[in-house]
Amino acid sequence: MKKLDLLTKIISICVAVLMAFCAVIVFIQVFRRYVFGSVFQWAEEVAIYSVIWITFLASVLCLRDGEHTRIEVFINLFPHSIRKWIEVFDYLVCFGFMALLCYHSIELLQINGAFRSAASNIPMVFVYSSILVSGILMIPYFGVLIYEKIKEPAPPKVSAAQKEGGDGQ
Repeated sequence: MKKLDLLTKIISICVAVLMAFCAVIVFIQVFRRYVFGSVFQWAEEVAIYSVIWITFLASVLCLRDGEHTRIEVFINLFPHSIRKWIEVFDYLVCFGFMALLCYHSIELLQINGAFRSAASNIPMVFVYSSILVSGILMIPYFGVLIYEKIKEPAPPKVSAAQKEGGDGQ
């Protein structure tokens, strides 16, 4: 994953900026509501759209760090040599799904992108493009994961004496 460090750093900065932006907007909104008794009409929408972008961008970071939810009970029943290829297949399916997601999100942008949000008048293409952007960003990460998993060396063989706790001599 060293190949994608710059991209990861850029995504991390974007997520941090969006989180700070969202926190400031929500703070200002709460302050205005309780101090002045009025609110900005656009602030809630902008905060929601920021959280949508945070979610999709942070999912890329989770992929990089291997923090997506996985159920490994079944896969751990197999020996390492078979488990490795099951994981490669899993990454290939996810890679294909991201490519398919990107392809269909373009159609989503064409259909719904022209609409505007009610309060803030933001073109919805900015909101829906979070799907396309996160899909495009995940594809190289899955490519690297597939490559690394294929190149992963087999674990050293453990002798029967070592399994029983002996020193093997």
